[in-house]
Order: sequence, then C-alpha cells, then structure tokens
Amino acid sequence: MRPALLPVIAAQQWRLLVRDRRLAVLGLSLLLALLAAAIAGAAVHGGREKERRAAQAEEARVWASQGPANPHGAAHFGRYFFEPASPLAAIDPGLLPQLGNSLKIEAHANNPARNRAIDGGTALDRFGGISPATMLQLFAPLLVILSGFAAFSGERARGLLRQELAAGVAPAALMTGRLVGLSATAGLLLTVAALASLLALAWNGGGPEDYTALLWMMLGYGLYLFAFAALTLAASAAFASARTALVVLLGFWAMATLFVPRVAPTIAETLAPTLSGPAFEAAVTQEVREGPSGHDPQDARLERLRQATTRRYRVTRLEDLPVDFNGIALFAGEQLSTAIYRRHFAALYDGYDRQAAIERGFALLSPFEAIRPWSAALAQSDQHAHRRFLEQADGFRYDLVQTLNRAIIHRRKGTEGPYLADVAAITREARFSPSPPRLREALGRHWPDLALLASWAGGATLLAFAAAKRLARAGA
Repeated sequence: MRPALLPVIAAQQWRLLVRDRRLAVLGLSLLLALLAAAIAGAAVHGGREKERRAAQAEEARVWASQGPANPHGAAHFGRYFFEPASPLAAIDPGLLPQLGNSLKIEAHANNPARNRAIDGGTALDRFGGISPATMLQLFAPLLVILSGFAAFSGERARGLLRQELAAGVAPAALMTGRLVGLSATAGLLLTVAALASLLALAWNGGGPEDYTALLWMMLGYGLYLFAFAALTLAASAAFASARTALVVLLGFWAMATLFVPRVAPTIAETLAPTLSGPAFEAAVTQEVREGPSGHDPQDARLERLRQATTRRYRVTRLEDLPVDFNGIALFAGEQLSTAIYRRHFAALYDGYDRQAAIERGFALLSPFEAIRPWSAALAQSDQHAHRRFLEQADGFRYDLVQTLNRAIIHRRKGTEGPYLADVAAITREARFSPSPPRLREALGRHWPDLALLASWAGGATLLAFAAAKRLARAGA
C-alpha cells in the first residue's frame, strides 16, 4: 500500500459525495436539523429550569407560611420537590420524558415521581422527541449509508473499479481511502453536533464536568458512526449490485435502530419481570400491616411498643409518661414503613438493573443498544440518575417527618385541645439540595457500553477489509 495514495482516494470519495446534489441537500438538512434541535433543546431546558426554580421557591414559601399546625398533620400535608435536569439533558433527554419530574414527600409513604412529559405530549414525544441525540442515533447512520453504499458497487457497475485495480492500486488502499472519506462525512456531523452541544451547555450554565462528559459522549458517537461507515463500505464491496447493498444496509439500519430497541425491553421485562405500580403498593401495604412474615400485625407491634415504653420510663400507665406516646408510636411507625419501602424500592430498581443488563446483551445485534445507555448516562437522564434523586429525596423526607414526630414526643403536656406548633420554626434547618451523580460513576457503570461500541467499530473495520480482499480475488 502506497501511503501517498490515501489522501487522493479520500479526497476523491469526498468530492463524489459533495457533487451528489441529493446527498448534499440531505446532509445540509441534517446539519440544520442538528443545530435546530440543539438550540430548541437548550431553550426548552432553560425555560423548564426557570419554571422549576420558581415552583420550588413558591413551595418553600407555602411551607414556611402555614402558621401554627399539628406537626403530624403538617407531615401529611407534605412538601413537593421538582427534579433538576442536567444541562446535558438538552442534548440527550434520555428517559426524562418517561420519568416523573415532581415528587410529593409525606409521612408513611415513599411516593413515586409524577407528571411525566409523555402523559400530556404528542405522539412524537412518546418516541423521545427530536434532540441532537436522536439525530445522531437514528438519522446520522442513515446519511452515512446513503453516502457510501455505492462506493464500490457503483464503481464496479461503471467499470471504474476494474481500472483502479488494474492500475496497481491495492484493494486495502482503496478501502482505507474511502473509509477515511466516508468517515469525514460522519465527522462533519459529529463536529456540528459537538459545537451545537457546547453552545447549549454554555447557554444553560454547564460546569467543567459537563464539558468533560460531552467529550466522552462524542467519543461514543464517533465509534458508533464509524461502525456504520465501515459496515456500509463492507456491504458495498461485498455485493456486486449497489441496489442490493442499499437494501441490505437499510434492512440492518431498520433492524438496529427501530426493531431491536422496541423488542429488547419487552424481552427483558419477560425474563426479569418487575411489579406494577398497584402491585408494588399492595405488597408494601400488606407488609406494613402484617409484618414481613405475615404473623406480626400492627396491633401486636403497638402493644410491644407500649410495654417497652412504660418499662423504659418506669411507669405503669401511658398517662404517667413524661413524653407523648403518640409521638413515639408515630416515630416507630415511620421507621418501620421507611425500612419496608426502601427494601421494596431497592428490589424494584435491582430488577430494572437486571433488565438493563439483558438489554445490553442486544448490543451484540445492534450498536444502538450500546450508544443509547452510554449517552443517557453521561447526560444524567437515565434511570440511575433518577433513582439517585428519589433516594436523596426520601432521606430528606425521613429526617423531616422524624423531626416533626420528635416535636410531638417532647411537647409540653397538660395543654387542652389539639397540639399546634410553629412547623416552619421546627423545620427551619431542613434544606433539600440534591447532588447529581458524578461523571466517574457513569463511566464506571457504563464502560461495557463503550467497549461494545469499540468492538462494533473494530469488527466492522475487519469486515470491510475482508470484503476488500475479495475484490482482488474476484478480479472486480
């Protein structure tokens, strides 16, 4: 292979792509769509974050201005929190449209998040909407296929490939040069996407870790598009007809980006089933009432608590206690229900992790199943980021409710009427400031996805050069 030929072949491939007006129009349209999606995503993200901050401030004002109230009544009145979104979610919304973004915290309950975007959206929203990630995952591979499916088969039909081989150009040199030229098309898309993403991050106040995550994200997309470029040239070299190569490549694209992503979750749910919402709540409620074994009902637990409390304070009647037994019962009940909820939620999310592992196995059939979780994890728009928020919110909820229960336990005895207190003063120190997942956590959890993308890129390259060797043996 003569290295001096590689730039010439790559430049020739690039000129052919540019001269094809249909491809030029399609590519320009995709570039403009990428820019529009990034700008729109950044604007929508900024608007929603502004609304979220305003709603959170109003919620805090309502809680602080409720005046004298029964602490346990205030615990059931509850508070509302709205999940913040990472600036990178403007690039890849991931599962955010399917996950709720508002959460009510209250006594004796660990509520799921509500207000999913898809519940009030259009049909397009149910497929994730249009975002830069969607453009790169779905439409950029299609442009790569349309740009390169005739790179070898088209020249073979016109007799040009035979002339190139007869002139002494090695098939490997032709494949390398055309792979470089076709990769430049993917690289242009990736560059525009990266620049648009940088603008979106700057618009929404992204930090240094967000910019680092964006670099890792673009690395994954680079491997993803390179795999499609190599597979496209492999098919073009393997099939004598450009039409056959196009049909095969379009079939693979449809299977990889449309069919497998729809089938994989269904199979994963079948192999690793999880409880539905009503079944989950019923299981928790039953355990709270009957105990984990089904032989420890609430009445028996309450009676044991009465006896233990009277022994502790060395009295024979609850009325003689220096503290309020109702508060002690509420405190113990909150401990029990929280432990049960947390155990059941941990089992539920472990089931989701098993489903994700099963879906990862489908990345052997489709690189889409590797790039999608990789991108969403780095954008903090996946299930793990949502779970982290919910767990932090539940920790705050538990501390808040128990603070109110302690106020009941230690209230001044001998007062007539219902117990009222300044709830805002009791909970003045309570502040909820959720921390987002760290980048190293996402990288550590999803490195197999990057390894699968690298395997697809490497395997597709080997397939492309194996198809190039056949060109020489078949005499073009």
